Amino acid sequence: MDFKQLQIGWVKYMNKLVEDGILDEQYKQLQQLQDESTPNFVLEVVSLFFDDSQKIIYELERALAQPIVDYKIIDAYVHQLKGSSSSVGAGKVKEVCVKFRESCENQNKEG
Repeated sequence: MDFKQLQIGWVKYMNKLVEDGILDEQYKQLQQLQDESTPNFVLEVVSLFFDDSQKIIYELERALAQPIVDYKIIDAYVHQLKGSSSSVGAGKVKEVCVKFRESCENQNKEG
């Protein structure tokens, strides 16, 4: 498989992720910010998102494991995850965060 075929496959894959709502238009806007002077821009932004998300999810797990759940703390973490997922175009993650925040408002740990 040559480079051109890989590029075509990558574009199709990314378009499918957008079509399925996993990524949204914000991701496309991130791609437009990348140019010759910043060839790794998207990679760096998405890598930061993954690193930060991993930390947030760890803290969420810890907070949810407490005998008495502080929903304000949970909501703050989910709000942070929602914001960072929005900034990289992770549409599905953002949707889950919206539902998660609703559960926090209802103080529903199982929600």
